[in-house]
Amino acid sequence: MWQMLFDLDGTILDTTDLILKSFVHTFNEGLHRTVTHEELVMHFGRPLAAQFQLMCPDLPDPEIERLVAIYREHNERLHDQWARVVPGADRGLRALHARGFPLGIVTSKREDLTLHGLELFGLHELFHVIVHAESTTRHKPHPEPVELARKLLGGSAEETAYVGDSPYDMMAGRSSGVHTLGLVHNTFSIDVLQEAGAEAVVFDWGDVTKTLTGWAGVGIDAIDKI
Repeated sequence: MWQMLFDLDGTILDTTDLILKSFVHTFNEGLHRTVTHEELVMHFGRPLAAQFQLMCPDLPDPEIERLVAIYREHNERLHDQWARVVPGADRGLRALHARGFPLGIVTSKREDLTLHGLELFGLHELFHVIVHAESTTRHKPHPEPVELARKLLGGSAEETAYVGDSPYDMMAGRSSGVHTLGLVHNTFSIDVLQEAGAEAVVFDWGDVTKTLTGWAGVGIDAIDKI
């Protein structure tokens, strides 16, 4: 039986606007400086502290921790107002779950926020495994989180797929030996995902579901375009 792994932000939950607003607020409030859209999206998909370290390499660790605290306060306060389900993700996940595929989450997000986001939209019951920021010592693009999720579900790399919207998802999946499916939502382009190792790239959740079931050799005829 094939098993399906998914990134969270930008793949299942549409939190892009929330993340961008939280970064802009943090740079304004914490550093009294502006930051460009290109700077912000460059490191989407990495753990929060790692993103700040890459964006502000001259800052000492206590300053990075201060920025993380400012970001989290703003992000968590506005999360439920701004978070949405990526169109079709809930229907696609429920279809895969109904067909008996083991499903898992592999995210760089903290456990509490991961669970809250899934519960907010009634999706937590669909997943057998959730690998979050606290689950591993190394994070995407390192393969460790994907490998852990795959092993917890019990399947082989040859019959595991990982779906994500960032190059770090594709790098982690490809390095772990699983099949990689890139979803172009609203951040990274098809070229970026392909260069990072995407085996296939799609533009909506209807094609996510069709591609995954096609790889597994099980069609879902009832689902056309979502």
